[in-house]
Amino acid sequence: MFDPTVKSQNRLFADVSGLLRPASIAVIGASDHAGNLGGVAVGNLQKFGFPGPVWPVHPRGGFVRDLPAYRSVHDLPHVPDLAIVAISAASAPAALVELGRMGTRNAIVWAGGFEESGEEGKQLQRELVDAAAAFDIRMLGPNCLGVFSSELPLAASFASFLGEIDSLIPGGISIVGQSGGTVTNAVAHLRDAGFGFRFAVSTGNEAVVGASDFISALVDDPGTHVIAAYIEGTRDGAKLSTALAKARDAGKPVVVLRGGVSAAAARAAAAHTGALAGEARVWQAVLAELGVMEAHSLEELLDLVKQISSAPDRIQMRGNGLAIVTFGGGAGVLSADQAARRGLAVPPLPDHVRQQLTPLIPPIASAVNPIDLTPQTYQVEKWLETLPIALDLIAASPGIDAVLLQYGPMAVRSTEVAQITKDFMDRTHVPTVLGWELPPREVPPWLTNHGVHRFIEYDRAIRVLSHYARWSSVGAPPEKTEDALDFDWSAHVPHVVPPIVISEYSCHRLLADAGLSVAAGRLVHTPEEAGEAGAEVGWPVAVKGLSQAITHRFAAGLIELGVGSAEEAGDAAERILARTAAMGVNSEGIYVQRMETGEAEILVSALRDPAFGVIVTVGAGGVMTEAIDDVVLHRAPFDRTVAESMLRRLRVIDRLERNDTAPDLAPLVEFVSLFSRLSASAPWKSFVLEVNPVKWSAAGATAVDGLLIVEEQ
Repeated sequence: MFDPTVKSQNRLFADVSGLLRPASIAVIGASDHAGNLGGVAVGNLQKFGFPGPVWPVHPRGGFVRDLPAYRSVHDLPHVPDLAIVAISAASAPAALVELGRMGTRNAIVWAGGFEESGEEGKQLQRELVDAAAAFDIRMLGPNCLGVFSSELPLAASFASFLGEIDSLIPGGISIVGQSGGTVTNAVAHLRDAGFGFRFAVSTGNEAVVGASDFISALVDDPGTHVIAAYIEGTRDGAKLSTALAKARDAGKPVVVLRGGVSAAAARAAAAHTGALAGEARVWQAVLAELGVMEAHSLEELLDLVKQISSAPDRIQMRGNGLAIVTFGGGAGVLSADQAARRGLAVPPLPDHVRQQLTPLIPPIASAVNPIDLTPQTYQVEKWLETLPIALDLIAASPGIDAVLLQYGPMAVRSTEVAQITKDFMDRTHVPTVLGWELPPREVPPWLTNHGVHRFIEYDRAIRVLSHYARWSSVGAPPEKTEDALDFDWSAHVPHVVPPIVISEYSCHRLLADAGLSVAAGRLVHTPEEAGEAGAEVGWPVAVKGLSQAITHRFAAGLIELGVGSAEEAGDAAERILARTAAMGVNSEGIYVQRMETGEAEILVSALRDPAFGVIVTVGAGGVMTEAIDDVVLHRAPFDRTVAESMLRRLRVIDRLERNDTAPDLAPLVEFVSLFSRLSASAPWKSFVLEVNPVKWSAAGATAVDGLLIVEEQ
């Protein structure tokens, strides 16, 4: 039985300071032979100025890059703070044991050929993990490119791009990635754009320490202003969530690029939940909940971290109102459309602000928003002098939460405009981004040298601000979250042998026992009993055939609705039993259920995600569930505040509220919150619990249909 009370998030993060800031380094396997990676490591440590001692280790001794090589780690003058294990996969576990015995507590294993390469490699990785555990070694890798730091500086890597540069440029961006190539590409792109970095870590297979440990450490690092992460998966979603929550609570932005999302298959095809809550969607929901900016390309990730590091104290947006300041009307109109598609508003400036702007801008300019200042602003000395005052008025205008400065080709006074822009961005408290297409040749290096990031395309700048708006809207976590419900599942689902489908009748009983409202119904086995049951629960009724083999019963013709008399109920039951027999499946009986009315049908479901635990989905229910794909996900359990926020993000509910036809939301909020607490207590490693639909009306929120699939103990 899976025990949900075992919470891996209680584990402490590994202390990775010795990997980020080692005082001394031994390079195991280093030689001066051409192509020897240990020799490359020694050369890179020397080239980039690592300040501590570097000790090559090789059985043949000799010299490596003019440094004496020691035949054994036991011959070293001191215990190295960090060991770079630059030898074959087969030899690495024994080397780690030897290092552990002498007292080394930090190691990087570069070699591939471990878990990623088959059964033999998996065994080698288990040996590495055992050796690290035996001696409390914080091991990075295997199958990684190592660690870079502009702080020390440190280049504990054999990455080829190091041969093409001569220094590590300092900056406020730190990068953690499970792909060494992606990490080094990011560093190279940043350097090419004139940006430095703080730390860059390739975590590889993450056999011992991983992205979560480094994210936690970087949150504590005052020199890191933004954390970029490339993540393909996680062995411990709770630990990663804790690290990301730590960043959120500290106000330190994290940008994540996820790899491999298209390979995720939908789970539990027997329920709608599997199609609606696939792996990619779960990650998206969890990252959004934790205040992470999720990028969908390396370009988007770099755009975000470059802008954030340029102005780390100007990320917070009070709302989603954007002022677009342009020197050409058409470009401003296009950007307004792009802003709307990305969830940003472009509100008109208030009358009093427009009146104040009128004497500061050319007569042919427009002060509505987009604010078209026209080329006269930089062509005429008078208007160029008043531009700073105009920009300050726009940024301080009510309803303006961010500013996009949108420039194009500029034949004159471009450096003056650049200086005015820099000064404005330095003094304003409103997040401001600069889009400047085709500037004069001298402008880009001037901007870079003065710490101003320039977007070469306006929509990319707008995309960054849309991330800012979502990041800023993530509220503080509640002081006390709801606990999982104390519920006896075994009383309703005893001795299951997965995979198994639990009938709607049993599912409804457990929902009712948990305190959820369920439509009245009776389980019967004959047409005569169906008529009696209808009279008991109240007409009209739905007559449903129950079979573990048929989960989508409406499509199979096993549901008849609006049945209004005992005779009709008996006839419906007879037809359903005949259809069940014709399909050759076992029948569990006939479920006669009172028809519930409601203004809306809502899906409420849960599954246990292998990375992040129990995830609850709310969405449009009934026949519209998969047709309109209107869903919101959140980790369980959660309180009424979270439940209400989820529900208000549904289009189906927003439409009802805008039309003033929505019932009181409180009963539905209570249903979803209690459902999340019930689902969080489910004892199985893999399950789906789905209620589709929940009928929502002025009378409350009532479960009409129910499905429980236990996939794995």
